[in-house]
Amino acid sequence: MLTPEQIVHYNEQGYLIVPNMFDAKTADTMREHYMTLRAEGEKPGDYGGTKDQPDDANHQYPRMIQMHKWDDLSDQWASHPQILSAAETLINDEPILNQTMFYFKPPQSRGQGLHQDEQYITIDPLIGVWIPVDTSDHDVGQMVVVPGSHNAGLYHVEKADTDISFTNVQTVLPQNATVVGLDMNPGDVLFFHGRTIHGSYANVTSDRWRRTFICHYVGKHAEKFEPQEGTHVTHVH
Repeated sequence: MLTPEQIVHYNEQGYLIVPNMFDAKTADTMREHYMTLRAEGEKPGDYGGTKDQPDDANHQYPRMIQMHKWDDLSDQWASHPQILSAAETLINDEPILNQTMFYFKPPQSRGQGLHQDEQYITIDPLIGVWIPVDTSDHDVGQMVVVPGSHNAGLYHVEKADTDISFTNVQTVLPQNATVVGLDMNPGDVLFFHGRTIHGSYANVTSDRWRRTFICHYVGKHAEKFEPQEGTHVTHVH
């Protein structure tokens, strides 16, 4: 059960870290499981980023998506009772799994331009769940957020610098935006609002990974919406 203070923090800041929701053994199992799946070869929906940076290590370890549709362990982890309970509390609705992903982020790989998830998935309410299986800190390109940015709707989008972002679109940050890096340990769980601006910078290490299991949930009574012009990732083109 989340405490009242945790709920207030999420509502005010747009994100919440719950330490040790998964134990270290489970985080180790996740890490090894997805490395094994990756070694098997191509999976449906793999994406290594824009092709203008062929040396980006993400191309060798592309992001996986919708693993719960073909992998039992992914479906089991995405259905973790504590995750579902916390998500239900935070969105005030029954959470329905919309998407699973796994990011590998090997050494010397690009980050992802800061964005809002509802600039991709036009359903509200939407909540992201981000679970690192390696120590996540500044040098490996930790998750960064703009606290409170979920309170002002969707921002406009612009082209991202693909020298540093493996995607080619990002949010136009509000004036005086404060970007905060989130130090996390394997098995910690980050919950973040569908309109919280977030992303990451490059992994600048030569020998460390930042692998992450990610889920998105929508409310059972969620509704699709039509984004205003200039606020969806497709509008940047």
